[in-house]
Amino acid sequence: MNLAKDYFLLYHGIQAQKNISYEITKTKEAEFFEIVALILSASRKNYDKYLPLKSFNDICTFITTKAPVNLEELYSLQYNLIEIIANDNHHEDIEKLHNAFEYLANEEIITKADNEKLISLFDPSEIVIKRKDEEILIDNSKTFKEHKEEIDLVIQELKEIIKKDDLLNELKETNNYINNQKFSIGITGVMNAGKSTMLNALMGKEILGSAVVPETANLTIVKYDKNPSAKVFYWNKKEWDRIENSANEIESIKEFVQETKSIFKDELKNYIKDDSRNDEVDINNLALYTSAEASGKKCNLVKYVELKSDLNFLKDGIEIVDTPGLDDPVIQREEITKEYLNNCDMMIHLMNVSQSATLKDVEFIIDALLYQNISKLLVVITRADTVTKEQLEEVINYTKTSIKRQLKALNKDSQLDYILKTIKFIPISGKMALLHRTGKQKEALEAGFKLEDTGILEIENYLNESLFGKNSSKTDLIIKGAKAQLYKTTEKQISALNYELRLLSKSKDELEEELIEFNKKKSANEKIFQAMKEDILYYKNDAKNYIASLETFLTSELIDLQTVIKQRVISDVRYTYEKEKKKTPASRVKTIVETAIKDGIVDVIRDYRYKFIKKSQNIGEICEQKYHDFGFALGHKNDNFDARGFFQDDFKAGFLTSSNDILISKVIAAVEKCKPTKLEDLEIALDRGLKEEFFNIEENIKTKAKEVSQLLIENFFKILNAPLDNFEAKLKSDEEILQNQIKSFEDNEKNKDELSIIIHKNLKKLESIKEGCKR
Repeated sequence: MNLAKDYFLLYHGIQAQKNISYEITKTKEAEFFEIVALILSASRKNYDKYLPLKSFNDICTFITTKAPVNLEELYSLQYNLIEIIANDNHHEDIEKLHNAFEYLANEEIITKADNEKLISLFDPSEIVIKRKDEEILIDNSKTFKEHKEEIDLVIQELKEIIKKDDLLNELKETNNYINNQKFSIGITGVMNAGKSTMLNALMGKEILGSAVVPETANLTIVKYDKNPSAKVFYWNKKEWDRIENSANEIESIKEFVQETKSIFKDELKNYIKDDSRNDEVDINNLALYTSAEASGKKCNLVKYVELKSDLNFLKDGIEIVDTPGLDDPVIQREEITKEYLNNCDMMIHLMNVSQSATLKDVEFIIDALLYQNISKLLVVITRADTVTKEQLEEVINYTKTSIKRQLKALNKDSQLDYILKTIKFIPISGKMALLHRTGKQKEALEAGFKLEDTGILEIENYLNESLFGKNSSKTDLIIKGAKAQLYKTTEKQISALNYELRLLSKSKDELEEELIEFNKKKSANEKIFQAMKEDILYYKNDAKNYIASLETFLTSELIDLQTVIKQRVISDVRYTYEKEKKKTPASRVKTIVETAIKDGIVDVIRDYRYKFIKKSQNIGEICEQKYHDFGFALGHKNDNFDARGFFQDDFKAGFLTSSNDILISKVIAAVEKCKPTKLEDLEIALDRGLKEEFFNIEENIKTKAKEVSQLLIENFFKILNAPLDNFEAKLKSDEEILQNQIKSFEDNEKNKDELSIIIHKNLKKLESIKEGCKR
């Protein structure tokens, strides 16, 4: 707290400003602090006794050019003196000031209560040395866990000061926010890549793999819970219909559907419902629902599995998304995998050292980093104990070369440096690590592997640093969010205490007069608030209508994208016929279609995002300009409202999760049937195929764009309403404080000096907390 403002609030019960600048001299004289003490002890209640005295005039002119002649000049002189003390002071000087205050009290020039206030204000431990117990040091060298512990301590400290229910609820929300964060790790790889073995080693128990979930065919989400349990979720009717339709084009899915129908027959309808059915199952019998080897083949009906475990590894909010193999014949499982990976904080991709980097591995890595919003990727080379270190290096270099080659084929080789910087390679011997973690370390040691040789510790360190370390962007945002909320709560409490402190210095008549004035302002404000609420509601409906109009934009853009795909395919087919006298290879057609779809959708969503932000920008600027005179400000970091700041990381994920395999197969089939002399037939076939398959793409994109937009609109208007809500809440709080002060006047009058010092000390503590939250 500013010492001058602090002084005027505690000692005078007012908020004053420096209106006149005094030239202060002789600050090094022995009598300086005795004179300062006398001038600072003059109050608005006794100043008329001080100012007429020639002796007071002489004392003042000893240290400044002129003496004050009225209350305003006295305040300005006091303000100047306090600034000098705050900016240039020493313990011995403050001691002189304290001794002078004590002398004035002993001589009954000031009351003992005033002496205590002045001593409290000019406390050397607060002016010269900032107390350690009042600091919040949130710096970049600390881990997320250390940040959490500090914020928990601050919340406990605030609870000791704050008594209002609404502010206590804010503290509770902040506490829940920081302690209920989730950190998701996505695990991917082809079949037999060693996913389950590595995960079991990480978790220190064979929760996945041959003991529980052998040859997992489904997505498995592993979460922490004190009570271990398992739940399976089945396909719903709409999803199953899509699988059956896919069977018309893709042979592997056709076999999958035939197998499922032959096993379940009429019983199929008991599992495939309009809304996804889910069952709690015995964790020890989970393999019956998830294993591709289980005779009942229930895994064919299961969309994903939720497994809850009490393992320590999961305690800090870690969730693991263990995916089925990339070579899963059911493309809908791949779509679900991508949906979940979009929300993962990082991805671990496993590759068997003996299989090296397959085309499927390389395509998945590139797709994840370029299109699926994955910002950190750890590639784990499994079964490292079966090869030499030189061979491991060869595998890593071969993977990098394969990535480069595939990027070149996609005309995206400019992205190579970005991708390689995003990837971390770690070899692991999962089997040896698991032996160490499950009490069989003797067997591992006999094979020549200490725990530190297995690679598991390096993986754990990487995960810990990526998720919770000082360079973690997610934890940085979480800490900043928690601090920002604590800052706001602390500001509200400071405002309430300042008002309470100011009211303590007033007489009962002054309090009652203030209540009358307050009620007049309240009535006027209520009309303004009502007008603002109606305006904001109007703009909110306008924004929702605009979102609806953006659907038309999406439809138009996706029609254009179909034309682009068609033209690219036809141009390439024509070129290949003319220059190479042969048909375009299926692999080339696949690359053309996939790249065109992904890049095209990214462009469409970027344009959609731009339009959405532009609309939000206009609304924010109108509201800020219209109600600026009433203190309405969105409080964004820029001087002028910038909607991009609120939507910086949105519209980035989730729009490219649909599989394009069926569309690609139709395009390839059309190219195969095409004759060089009848390219118009190819155009007709492509038109038909694109129209049929783009229906699902369009519906998927529209649904997701609408969901994201509506959520953002709700959050955006919550932000727009915040200044209004805060203003209303402050008025309500001030009214309660004022009414309580009148109601409790007699009791407060007896103890007001003691109460004011308690409030002052709490304000000091709150100001220190607020400053800490800014760092």
